[in-house]
Amino acid sequence: MARHEFRFVVDGVDLTSEQQSRIAGEIQKAGLSALSAAGAKLDTPLTLGHANLKLRPEWYGIWVIDGPFAQELGQKINDIGFWLQK
Repeated sequence: MARHEFRFVVDGVDLTSEQQSRIAGEIQKAGLSALSAAGAKLDTPLTLGHANLKLRPEWYGIWVIDGPFAQELGQKINDIGFWLQK
């Protein structure tokens, strides 16, 4: 299974948590749009991500997972009924 990772790094600029979350959300939207514009063929995509710095910082961003692993992970998420109350 292929893996491609793209990053956007801002260095030397102080950003508030709100600004960081807003930027992360915009990058998530741009990444999904770029997949579409590139004509990526996804069979069973599962999109996971968040823009909340307090929730596992290593998960900050967005992941698009496709194929059998996406189906397996999606079923596990459904089984536990994962959600976060704001």
